[in-house]
Amino acid sequence: MKPNIRLQTTKTGSLALILLILTGLSGCGSPGATKIDDDTFYQLEADVAAVANSAVADAAPLEIKGIQEKLQLAKKAKADRDRRTEAQLTEQIYADIQLAKKRAELKQKNNDLLDLRDQVSSAQVYLMELKERLQ
Repeated sequence: MKPNIRLQTTKTGSLALILLILTGLSGCGSPGATKIDDDTFYQLEADVAAVANSAVADAAPLEIKGIQEKLQLAKKAKADRDRRTEAQLTEQIYADIQLAKKRAELKQKNNDLLDLRDQVSSAQVYLMELKERLQ
């Protein structure tokens, strides 16, 4: 059983590394790829609020904080009529939302893995007790 746990832990570590790489790349999108119109910012605000009020916020509080900070910068860019900066921040925020969701998923998988490990440990203890009774 232990090799399976190590294999799963390695997969989890690999996923965490991928998430870190994606975090670094989230700000590297092509500028202006997101079309900005009057409703874009309001939709972005609604999407950020939905994520901030979901279970994702509990699992990825730092990501949510960063998203909210970028939202304030996007709001300032909108007020300054800086569409390029607003578009860049909008792309980054949506990428960060996906990252936060993946972080929440990773945290859930880690919790599931820990639960399974506890079940295996309990089963091993029970098996040892049964073996002792049989002797």
